[in-house]
Amino acid sequence: MRLVLVEHGSERVRGDSAVFAASSCVWAENAFLNVGVSKLSVVAARLFDESEGRLRWNYEYSPFGPLEKGEGYDIFACSHDLHEAPPVHFEDLANVFCECFYVGHVRCIPPVVSLQSHRSRRAEAEKARAAPLRMEQGSL
Repeated sequence: MRLVLVEHGSERVRGDSAVFAASSCVWAENAFLNVGVSKLSVVAARLFDESEGRLRWNYEYSPFGPLEKGEGYDIFACSHDLHEAPPVHFEDLANVFCECFYVGHVRCIPPVVSLQSHRSRRAEAEKARAAPLRMEQGSL
């Protein structure tokens, strides 16, 4: 199954699984196992976000998108006769709307950093900054 991700609340195509998931073992396994569209949509959103450098996000699938704009993607499935279409074909939103089927929405939730984790990272950074100062003072 080929999925196209459109930024929710905008007219911007964000990704095509034929591009960002083409060499992914996770994508191939889920597509081969013929998992439901809800799981495949979440996998597509996660793989796209990871390709853009957004790691450890959480995802929620819904068959309908929310009314308000927010973090997430509207997911469109390409018809079977368009699986071999070049990726540039789906950069045009009109082609996505006319030739693909809306299958749902994936909400993207940023990772939550615990207060303890934040404090320990800050303490490590302060130690790293203070270490060169101690060495410079000792060499004087």
